[in-house]
Amino acid sequence: MSFFKSPSFRIAMTHLLSKKRQTIVAMLGVTFGIAIFIFQAGLMSGFQTMFIEQTVNTSANIRIYNDVQGERPSLLDRFHDDGKTWNVVRNQKPEVEDPKLKNGKQLMDIISRHPDVAGVSPFIGSQAIFKLGIAQISGRVSGVEIEKENAIFSVEKYMIEGDLRKLETTPNGIILGEGLAMKLGAKVGDNMFVVSPKGIGLDLKVVGIHKSGIVELDNSRAYINIRNAQKLLNVDGSYITDLNIKLKDINKAKPLSLYFQEKFGYTAQDWESANANIFSVFKIQNMVTYLIIASILIVSGFGIFNILMMIIYEKLPDIAILKATGFKDKDIRTIFLTESLVIGILGGLLGLAVGYALQQIVGHIKMDVRGFVAMEYLQFNSSPGFFVFAYMFGLIATALAGYIPARKASKVDAIDIIRSK
Repeated sequence: MSFFKSPSFRIAMTHLLSKKRQTIVAMLGVTFGIAIFIFQAGLMSGFQTMFIEQTVNTSANIRIYNDVQGERPSLLDRFHDDGKTWNVVRNQKPEVEDPKLKNGKQLMDIISRHPDVAGVSPFIGSQAIFKLGIAQISGRVSGVEIEKENAIFSVEKYMIEGDLRKLETTPNGIILGEGLAMKLGAKVGDNMFVVSPKGIGLDLKVVGIHKSGIVELDNSRAYINIRNAQKLLNVDGSYITDLNIKLKDINKAKPLSLYFQEKFGYTAQDWESANANIFSVFKIQNMVTYLIIASILIVSGFGIFNILMMIIYEKLPDIAILKATGFKDKDIRTIFLTESLVIGILGGLLGLAVGYALQQIVGHIKMDVRGFVAMEYLQFNSSPGFFVFAYMFGLIATALAGYIPARKASKVDAIDIIRSK
């Protein structure tokens, strides 16, 4: 409290109040910079957090599957490759590879006993044609044991129509993604026809509509029970193409995927690798956002710099008198640093309030956004730590902007100024 009663603080406040318009402009620069920081970075961070949560909640943390290879060596390369001969085989017919996981049920039992695994769900994935009336839409059919799928991925949470459990109790039930249902014009209770790539078709009844929030999935995916998926592909009851794994700690997904891949010999893909393209876009967004915000704060810093420099030139006689009356260089430096910090503190606090208000106002406006994910309202990161970071970032920028003018003021020679007068 003694500092606020000191002559240095009172002189600094007198300088600021004597140039009210310039002081307000400098404060608004800081306010605008921090408000944009909170709004823009909060929007990006909120969207990314929501996307990650939806991805983690609606898809496997680790997916184990038999990765069918596109390029294979020819028989000549396998049995006659001495390094001196060039083998050429034209129009090679690729070997038919079955994506089935051998001993899938046994693998599922072994994985489910791992201490870091929360649950495992068997899965059969295949392309399919969905027909309803004159509408024909291509998509993917997901054969699952719905109780296990729901236990680890909370499928029921994202049901918007119908009953999840009817997929198990209704022999020919199907749950459509919201986008797929809209394209087909399908409603709960409608009968439709599904055809697999092998030409096998099934008459199915819509028992529910599902909305995960991930647009690509909702536009193309449908759930059926695993028995019907096996019928569509004309395979036996042990046929499984994937094992979807939910972990107790998603941060262990990458090392555990490597462990499972080495242990079982099948491809194990963690959720971060599966969405690597999207995360790379997020990195670019973050970089651009922070560059823009940094530019705004730098511009506001130049505004503070210019205002303090103008005050110094106008107050040169006052500085000379202060030095003549016993004020030291550090006292003069403290005066002008105090001015920049007062601008930063008050402008920053106002920026926090404006940024929070913008988040609340825009966050309650119905947007119905559809991109990577579908959301009715924009999501913002409003955690206290985020606001503290924004405020400290702005405060440091204003302190740096005020340091050079403060240092220049402390170097003023009082005798030269008095002589010039």
